[in-house]
Amino acid sequence: MAGPGRLEGQALLAHPLACAVVEVVNERGYERAGVEFFLERAAISRAEFESEFDGKADATLRVMEAFIGDFKSQVKAAYESAPRWPDSLRAAAYEAARWLEQNPKTTQFGMVATTEAGDMARARREEIFRWCASLIDAGRAVAPDPDAIAPMASIVAIGAVAETLRRQQEGTVSADTFEIVPQMMYGAVRPYLGEVAARRELEIPPPPDLRAGER
Repeated sequence: MAGPGRLEGQALLAHPLACAVVEVVNERGYERAGVEFFLERAAISRAEFESEFDGKADATLRVMEAFIGDFKSQVKAAYESAPRWPDSLRAAAYEAARWLEQNPKTTQFGMVATTEAGDMARARREEIFRWCASLIDAGRAVAPDPDAIAPMASIVAIGAVAETLRRQQEGTVSADTFEIVPQMMYGAVRPYLGEVAARRELEIPPPPDLRAGER
């Protein structure tokens, strides 16, 4: 059920509650993250909270959706900055890596800490993965033999990406997100353009701003 207020998108992200929800859920886990902890961390009253949200689940989901919207808008702009696949996918991949590196707490919140937040949160995670998979599957339009590509190729590719990111969150993958982009691109490109094109991705340097030391 939608909350009674109107905070959403960038307005919600600018509100102290967004940071409070992320930090408290990360620290305590969703089940133990009561509204009282949100109020204390955000330094707002219960009346102010209740004027905007229906409760813990509503606040958590809406914060999650606001961050997903921000992620999608930035990655979509990067994808559209290059006219041809896989250049467009590579630009999107580096922008996604940039966002994840700049928002580590939010990444943990979305991928790990909200796994107990119910079906709606799970559906939002699945939706963003499907959206990312659609960017990969755009490779069918430029593939030499689209009919030869497995129907689930993009889902398999995005699943591998999600697993790598999950392991990174758990600390079992030590490389930063930028460093694993070429391997992700290799796995994404190979079903569509073949082995030679996929191997080429391993040799393409990162964007100039990353090479200049943004990391």
